[in-house]
Amino acid sequence: ISYYPSVGYNKEIIHCFLASGLKKSGNLKLDDDEIISVVKIDFKKLIQMIKTGKIIDSKTICAVLTYAAKKKLL
Repeated sequence: ISYYPSVGYNKEIIHCFLASGLKKSGNLKLDDDEIISVVKIDFKKLIQMIKTGKIIDSKTICAVLTYAAKKKLL
């Protein structure tokens, strides 16, 4: 899915992709101020986290709900 998060404000476009068959590849080369962690979450719990406002990031919400709609999970 691709979408404009700030229509009328700027021309930024966000592209979301689905990756599968991922494998752990080792240490990441992060910037000094970067903190990244991978967390596995059950899909039903993920939807519940969106519904209850625990996840409020628009990129995450758009990607998860688009996936759920395409897979007829909602």
